[in-house]
Amino acid sequence: GDDSEEEETVDAKRLRLAREYLSKMEAQQSSSEDESDSDDDDGSTVDKVGKRIAEERLRKSGLLQSHIADSVMEGIQTMRGKVAAKIGIEAASQAWMGGEAGGGASAEDYAKSWLDAKYVTYHRGHDLTPTSVALSQDGHTAFSGAKDGSLVMWNVDEGRKISSLLPAVKHGGETNINRNQREILAIATSDDDRYLAVGGRDNCVRIFDIRTLGKSSTNAASPITTLAGHKKAVTSLAFRSRSLDLYSGSEDRCIRRYDLNAMTYVETLYGHQSAIVGMDCANKNRPVTIARDRTVRVWKVEEDSHLVFRPGGDVGSAECVSAVRDGWFATGHDDGHLSLWKEEKKRPVGNAIVAAHGYHGGASGVTRSVMCCDALGLSDVLATGSNDGYLRLWRVSTEDKGAGIKPLDTVPVHGHINSIAMGPGGKFCVAAVGQEPRLGRWDRVPRAKNRFAIIQLKGDEEKEE
Repeated sequence: GDDSEEEETVDAKRLRLAREYLSKMEAQQSSSEDESDSDDDDGSTVDKVGKRIAEERLRKSGLLQSHIADSVMEGIQTMRGKVAAKIGIEAASQAWMGGEAGGGASAEDYAKSWLDAKYVTYHRGHDLTPTSVALSQDGHTAFSGAKDGSLVMWNVDEGRKISSLLPAVKHGGETNINRNQREILAIATSDDDRYLAVGGRDNCVRIFDIRTLGKSSTNAASPITTLAGHKKAVTSLAFRSRSLDLYSGSEDRCIRRYDLNAMTYVETLYGHQSAIVGMDCANKNRPVTIARDRTVRVWKVEEDSHLVFRPGGDVGSAECVSAVRDGWFATGHDDGHLSLWKEEKKRPVGNAIVAAHGYHGGASGVTRSVMCCDALGLSDVLATGSNDGYLRLWRVSTEDKGAGIKPLDTVPVHGHINSIAMGPGGKFCVAAVGQEPRLGRWDRVPRAKNRFAIIQLKGDEEKEE
C-alpha cells in the first residue's frame, strides 16, 4: 500500500516536494512556451500547469483519451492517393468501390498494389494460418502464434523476424498426440512488457518471460510456467491493463484468473453457457467476455457478480470483443453486426453497423462475420478484420451525445484477418492474415498467404516528426 507510506511522511516534506514539482512544471511550461510564443502573462502559465498536471494524472492513471481518428484517416487517404497514382485511378476506384461487385480478382490485385507500395508488408514465419498477434507496449516488438504451434517474435520497425520462440510442431513422429493440440489460439502481453501468455488447444496457458526472449534465434524458448486447469481449448487471453492480472477463457465455458506476480491461479468465473470465444479487459478489474451462447458478459470480479448483455433477437453470436475504455466495449458478430456497448445500458449504444464487412457474393448474399477487432485503448479508433479483403477502421465516439461507431476507412488485405493489434498512437497495426479463420477450417480463402502483416496507418510524413 503506497497510501500508508504517504501518511507517514512529514507534511513539510510533502509541501517541499510539491513546490519542487510545480516549479519544475512551470519551468518546462515556460521553456515550451518560449519555443511557441512568449507574450503570455503569468496567469495563463499557472492555468496551463494545472491543465498539464491534470493531464499527467490522467496519463499516469492511464485514462487520458486521445483523438487520432482524423490523422489515421488522412494517412490512409494519402497512401490510397499514392497507390492510385501508381496503378491508375480507374483500377483503384473500381477496386475500392467494387470490392465484391468488381469481382474478387480486382480487390485481390488492389491488395497486391498496396503490398508493392510497402504500405502493407507480409512477413513469412508460419506454415499454417496465424491465429493471434500481440504487441509490446512501445510497439517495437510483436508476437504471433499460428495453427502449426509456432510462435514468432518480430521486430516491427525493421519488419524482420527476431526468432522463432516455438517451432512448428511437425505432424507424426513418435509422440502420438492429437495433431490439433498444437494449435495456438490466443496470445497476450502484459503492459510492463514482462510476460507473454500463450493459450491454445493444449488446454494450458504458457507464460514466457519476454525479457529473456529473442536472445538466441536457434533454440526454442521454454515457458517459465505452465498454468493448467482448463478442460478444453483456451480460446482467449487478456491482461488487465497496467497490472499482472491475467484472464483466460476457454471452450469449457470457464474463465480462469491468474496473478502473475506470484504465478498462481486465483479463481474461476462461471456463468457462460457455451464456449467462450473472446475477452478483453480495460483498466478496471472488469473483464468483458463473449461466448457462443450469444451473450456478452462483464465480470465484476471484486463484487463477485456479473452483468449479462444480449445483443438482441436477430443478432448472431459475437466473434470478437475489444474494450475501448473503462465501461465501454465494442463487439463484432458472426453476422456482420458491429456494436458499441456501455456498461450501464442493456442494449448497444447508437446505431449498430449491420454488415460491417459486406456480403458474400454481392449485396444479396450472406453477411460476412467480423472475425476480430481491436480498439486502440482510450482513443477513438477501432480496427476490424474479416475475409472480405479489407481491414476496416471505424471511428468510435463515447461522448454522451452521438455515441456510436462510424466507418472511417479501409486498407486492402487479402485473406482471413484473424487478429489485429493496434500500435501506439495508431501509427500502424499488426495482423494475423491467413487462409482459414482462427477457430476452424471453413470458408478457406484460396490464394491467400499465411503471413504476419504490418499495416501502416499514418503516412511517412508524420513519422519524421
